[in-house]
Amino acid sequence: MAIGDIHGQFTKLLSLMRKIEFDSEQDLLILLGDYIDRGEENMRCLRWAMEMSEKKNVIALCGNHEQMMLYYYLLGEKETGIWLPNGGRKSKEELEEWIKKEPDALQKALNFIEQRSFYHQIFVNDKEYIFCHAGLKPGVSLKNQNEDSLLWIREEFYMNYEGTAEIIAGHTPTPYLDISEKYLKQSRPNKFYPLFLKNNITIIDTGSFLPHGKISCIDILSGKIWQSE
Repeated sequence: MAIGDIHGQFTKLLSLMRKIEFDSEQDLLILLGDYIDRGEENMRCLRWAMEMSEKKNVIALCGNHEQMMLYYYLLGEKETGIWLPNGGRKSKEELEEWIKKEPDALQKALNFIEQRSFYHQIFVNDKEYIFCHAGLKPGVSLKNQNEDSLLWIREEFYMNYEGTAEIIAGHTPTPYLDISEKYLKQSRPNKFYPLFLKNNITIIDTGSFLPHGKISCIDILSGKIWQSE
């Protein structure tokens, strides 16, 4: 199972987790990153991801918003000023409140982000699946993919990827993607629903922070989809 972008929507996250009934002994759960920013409970979502990552069979990947936060604190605002205007101000305020209660909270958060992988690859019945936050640079082998592509790529990936591996990604909210029906493997009931593209791409960022947006989870083997309330 894979869960798309959360973006500080803790109440929606809880409603989703109640539905999927994750069993760490039997299920594999992959979190695609972007736990923070744009929501009202960013640190609760980050701390949830930190706690989940310690469970058996849970893989928590890095998103571009976690990367922005990490670089902000490691390199300074002058070098990485994009985090605050992209949802980071609220996250920073929450983090500062957390630090008042736990002085080592910042180091815990940064350690967690630094330890995240940028992708996870599995094989099931000889079929390759690659989970990442944003996507892959077309024509580049998995081991040679760079951080920027895995965390930030958009149209170049959607329109030009031709690999045989199934890619499950988030990053770009599906309501923002106006993709022609001819590129879709199956039609979607509404814009807040995962996109299945014919070129082996599944996009499951369903705009959690938007009005009427959802957090989505997909079982890649059965195709079953769960969405938050």
